[in-house]
Amino acid sequence: MITLTHLGQYWSARHREVRLLGCSEVRVEGGRNQGVAYDVTDGGMLLPRFRRRFREQHAGADWDLVCWTYRSLPTPMVEVAEIVDAALNRTVAGWGINFLQLAARRSKPVDLGSLDVPPGPETDHLVAPIIPRRALAFGVTYLNSALEREAEGAHGDYGYVYRAVKDRAERPELFLKGTSAEHFVGPNGRMGLRWDSTNSVDRSGKPVDPQVVGAGIEPELAAVVSSSGRIWGYTLANDVSGNRIENESLLYLAQAKLFTGCLVLGPLLLLSEEDENPGLDLTARILREDGSVLFEKSSTTSRINAPLSTLIGWAKSHLVIHPGEVFSTGTDMVPDGEAKVLLPGMRVEIESPAIGLLRHGAAQVPEPGAEGPALNPDYSQWEFER
Repeated sequence: MITLTHLGQYWSARHREVRLLGCSEVRVEGGRNQGVAYDVTDGGMLLPRFRRRFREQHAGADWDLVCWTYRSLPTPMVEVAEIVDAALNRTVAGWGINFLQLAARRSKPVDLGSLDVPPGPETDHLVAPIIPRRALAFGVTYLNSALEREAEGAHGDYGYVYRAVKDRAERPELFLKGTSAEHFVGPNGRMGLRWDSTNSVDRSGKPVDPQVVGAGIEPELAAVVSSSGRIWGYTLANDVSGNRIENESLLYLAQAKLFTGCLVLGPLLLLSEEDENPGLDLTARILREDGSVLFEKSSTTSRINAPLSTLIGWAKSHLVIHPGEVFSTGTDMVPDGEAKVLLPGMRVEIESPAIGLLRHGAAQVPEPGAEGPALNPDYSQWEFER
């Protein structure tokens, strides 16, 4: 009997597509995710596989003519979420007991450790466990986040919002993190570093030296939900933020939060219908290019200032929630000093015993039209252009 506890996605070099992965055992050994996994893409699940059909129908077409349509099609995990949502709006965690485990029994085991490698078109590797149609994030859900932001010289808004949620069950901070694949980074990928700088005059009109905005890490837990807002899975996330411009003015918050490579997700989804708080332990590390540890801190999601169902309920009160929507839930681990803004070559590790190890790098977001490699793989193009 195979009991699946986690789901994920991986790139198959042989099939030339992103495929669905089910895992019955996950652990971290030797700096990699280890365990037994199964390719459950074709295991009797009757997935529509919209992307595969599109490729067959448009074989030989010019990529530039079809790219926008193809990129809008759901990736495997979102397909699963949409199918389950249409079937009486049950959660993937519950649905998976019957169908995903049956698919796993019909599949050959895959060594999870062999997939935890840098991405490449000819290498099987882990992909972000879900590439959602939209991802949002809650802010200042931990007391430490509010204190750190105000210590940086920001206005008192952070403490106000934290207390509003904690003391009065009122409106949390909620902001947009992504609506397309370019915003999302998977395991062993590269988070985006902004290339612009802060303003040259402060609020009083006094000249100041501009600083490169860059980006910093915000290691946290992310919940994946159905269209009703019910949680069916958890993954690790890095809500990458340009905090220097956020602190300069809250009117810059959207720019600080939404850009290419601004949300890292992985390595897998922990199947769970716990909608209050899973109470997971988290550890975050930043490593220099030579491998030495620059920053390390641990926390627990038990410190979040409200039940996750309450936070998601605020979003659901004024937004139509998509199947497979991702909600990042805030950070309790805020780097300082040299680690506050990352540099190219630095590496980040976020670990939870229940989910695994999310490891990634950092690189500058390319300017529009710039020559050279993209920040991260474009799986849609890899799939279409065989």
